[in-house]
Amino acid sequence: MMRNERGITILGFLFVAAVVIVVALVGFRVLPAYIEYFAVEKALKTALDDAPTGSVGEVRRAFDRKAGAGYIESVRPADIQVSRQGGSITATASWQRVLPMVGNASILLDFDASASR
Repeated sequence: MMRNERGITILGFLFVAAVVIVVALVGFRVLPAYIEYFAVEKALKTALDDAPTGSVGEVRRAFDRKAGAGYIESVRPADIQVSRQGGSITATASWQRVLPMVGNASILLDFDASASR
């Protein structure tokens, strides 16, 4: 009695390998942008804590100090909007990041970070 062999064919292996490579390439491009996003959120929170009066200038200066230490390049202090509502202060930053992939294909990421005190 003959038994059927089991396993993956060469075409199946090549297809799986191509999918894994594409996912890895996209992941390697997108991961630094998300690391920077979390650094911006952290810098906004600490900037609000470091600004005693919570004025726009103080928050932006505090963010600039934190951005230099956190390797934040996509957001400048002028991009931060500070608003007051009642007794709370909110700092927000919105930006886009275009990540070129292959040829004329690219990925567009929209980020909105905010912190309140």
